[in-house]
Amino acid sequence: MDTAAERTSPGGHRTDPVLADRVTEALLLAGLPVGYGGHGPGVHLRPARPHDDSDDCAGLIALHWEPGPRLAAAAAMEQPQQPAFAARRVVGSTMRNALAEFLPAFGIEVVAGRLDGETRVGRADGPAPATGQDAAAPAPAGSRPQDLGIGADVVAAVRRTAGLAGLPVADHLHAPGITLTPCPAVEDGDDTTGVADLRWNPSRRLSAAADGDTPAAERAARARTAVQDAMRHAFGAVLGACGLDLQWRRPAAFPYQLRAYGLVDELPVRR
Repeated sequence: MDTAAERTSPGGHRTDPVLADRVTEALLLAGLPVGYGGHGPGVHLRPARPHDDSDDCAGLIALHWEPGPRLAAAAAMEQPQQPAFAARRVVGSTMRNALAEFLPAFGIEVVAGRLDGETRVGRADGPAPATGQDAAAPAPAGSRPQDLGIGADVVAAVRRTAGLAGLPVADHLHAPGITLTPCPAVEDGDDTTGVADLRWNPSRRLSAAADGDTPAAERAARARTAVQDAMRHAFGAVLGACGLDLQWRRPAAFPYQLRAYGLVDELPVRR
C-alpha cells in the first residue's frame, strides 16, 4: 500500500502529503472506503487538473468516487445514454456532492468548482475531531436485519445495489456502513412488513468519540451528524440509480424514513 506522500498523478504532480493524510483520515472516520494506488471502489485522491488555461488549481486535491467493479465494467462498455453508464455518472456525482457536504465538519476546506465537476479540497482550515489514535473498543454486536423482521429480498437488494455503488453495508446495527432498520407505520393502512429504513453509521472510532464525555465530544458529534445527513441524502439517488426501489416518507409526527422495498424491474447491470 502506498502512502499519501508517494501518490502522484500520471503527469508527476504530487499532492501535499499532510493534507492528503488529513483528508484520508476524515474519510475513514466517516466510514467510507478509500481506494489506494488508484485501485478499488471508494474515494480516490489525486492532484487537481486544470479545466482550462484560467483554472489555477495548483496544490488542490481532487476527490473522485469509484463505484464497484461490476458497475464500472458495465459502464465502460456502454454509451452515455445507456443504463450502466448513466448509473455510474449518478453515483459519482452524488457521492462527490456528499463529500463536499460533510468534509467541512472535519476541518477540511472544500473549494468551489464547476457545476458537476470534481470535488476539490485546498487545505485543512480547522481542527479535526479528536478521536484518539487507537481503534475504539469493539462495540457489542447489534441486531442483524433479519432479526428485526426485514425481508430477505430487501436485504439482498440493498447489498446488491450498494455493491454496485461501492458502498459498505453494515452487518448489524452497530457496524459502520448502510444500516437497515424497521419502518414503523405512519398512518392507517401503511403496511411496512419487511421494509427497511436506510441510515448510515460512520466508523466506530468517530461514534465512540461523539458519545464520549470529553471536551472534544461535541465536535465529533457535529462531524458524525454531518456525515449521517450527507450520506442519507445521497442514498436516494445512488442506490436508486443502481436498481433499488426506494421511497422517502416525511410524516409530520415521525422522523423521516428512506424506505427500501426491493429491486426495480429494470436494472442497470444484469444479474
